[in-house]
Amino acid sequence: MTVDLGADHRRVARAVFDSRAAGWHSIDLQVLSIAGVAERVELPGVGAQLIDLQVAGTRAVASRRRHGWAEGLVGPGSLSTTAPHTASHLRWSAPAGDRRITQIRLLIPDRTMTRVAEEVWGAADAVRPPDALGFDDDVLRSLLTRLHGAARAGVTDQYAATAAEFIAVHLLTGHGTAPEPAPALRDDARVARVIDLLHAKAHTAVSLAELAAAAGLSRFHLLRLFKQHTGETPAQFHLRLRLDRARRLLRTGTASVSEIAVRCGFADSSHFARAFRRATGVSPTSYRAG
Repeated sequence: MTVDLGADHRRVARAVFDSRAAGWHSIDLQVLSIAGVAERVELPGVGAQLIDLQVAGTRAVASRRRHGWAEGLVGPGSLSTTAPHTASHLRWSAPAGDRRITQIRLLIPDRTMTRVAEEVWGAADAVRPPDALGFDDDVLRSLLTRLHGAARAGVTDQYAATAAEFIAVHLLTGHGTAPEPAPALRDDARVARVIDLLHAKAHTAVSLAELAAAAGLSRFHLLRLFKQHTGETPAQFHLRLRLDRARRLLRTGTASVSEIAVRCGFADSSHFARAFRRATGVSPTSYRAG
């Protein structure tokens, strides 16, 4: 995606890295070197949600938002976000004398934000995307840092597209203004259908898209509903079923560890052994011997 933030932005900021160099088009991730002092910066509203993570330098920033000017000290680790089609009016100084500021900026297309809102809440206009000078979110800090590393490593755009959907859900649910989806009922038939399917496929892999189709829900709605009902994601629930099946086979059967790995839907015995050790603290071989 290509977004023009206008002449003021070009005057105060230069990109030292852009994920378009890695072939990403689902999102745009940039590392920006920004002037330490700016008297007046006006950024037009664009068709993307902007998320900024400052990684070096300190600024005293004033931003004109919907209800007047907001001010704050922005240092390493500080996050800010601008909603799609929302103009920004900024000024800042450098109290510590920093001549340049380094920032990671992520731009998620408005169409992605809209699609996610429609899937989770049924209508895009039910959700107001966040627009904030400063907020705290360890998940977003980690994700932006990891995305930067992935783009530099040349990871494919499929990774970027998947991350964009997750970040959109996380941002809207955690920081947007939106109603909570209706709580799951204890006897929710849709969740019951998914649980039945997961039991039936305890010997093989199953995709979230397949589970969502069985429930008649979007993927994101299913994730929320399933976790409300069971306390686990479908993937966690399914892994537990597969490991329970593996434990039974290890204790009661004569199949090899490699055979059990295949019969429980793991890609290979190494993948099975890692998952088993994380869940039980011992290897499959030790578990069988014990």
